[in-house]
Amino acid sequence: MDETFLVRQLKEGNQLAFNNLYKIYSAKAFALSFKYLCNKELAEDAVQNLFMKIWIKREDLDEDKPINRFIFTVLKNDLLNILRDTKNDIFVLDDCLEFLNYLDEETSYQELEQEQFEMIHKAIEQLSPQRKKIFAMKISGKYSNQEIADLLHLSVNTIKFQYCQSIKQIKTLIREYAIMLLM
Repeated sequence: MDETFLVRQLKEGNQLAFNNLYKIYSAKAFALSFKYLCNKELAEDAVQNLFMKIWIKREDLDEDKPINRFIFTVLKNDLLNILRDTKNDIFVLDDCLEFLNYLDEETSYQELEQEQFEMIHKAIEQLSPQRKKIFAMKISGKYSNQEIADLLHLSVNTIKFQYCQSIKQIKTLIREYAIMLLM
């Protein structure tokens, strides 16, 4: 379907045109959102907000300009706003653990989104050696806090504190890297 025709139909309030637009662009918008937010629910919300804005602003669309530019500009701006809002603790590290678990394995990274892997890897590399060791042991799922404490000759409270601080540091760094990549 011709995009100019699709935009024209959308401007007239045609819901079928809107559905076609959603089918064409929603998966790409979700992939981009997830890459930067590292959170499935937030990425889904970003896509939903994107298409809600498209529907609301449909009458203002320019038929002579590619709709994909408008879509991804709106999405990029929304993602930047989400990432910049430090009040939101947007990164749910559990959503990224599948990526983190690959760090110690001899696995091909082809399944991983390269930029997302690099953001996470850079953030982990910024941890101090002690925090990096605690973090790696903790996310491996092989050790309890007590076992890590015993192996490293530290208290359980130290392990909990260092792990918590590691997560905070990683979240902050990923947010900063994501903003830099979007700019």
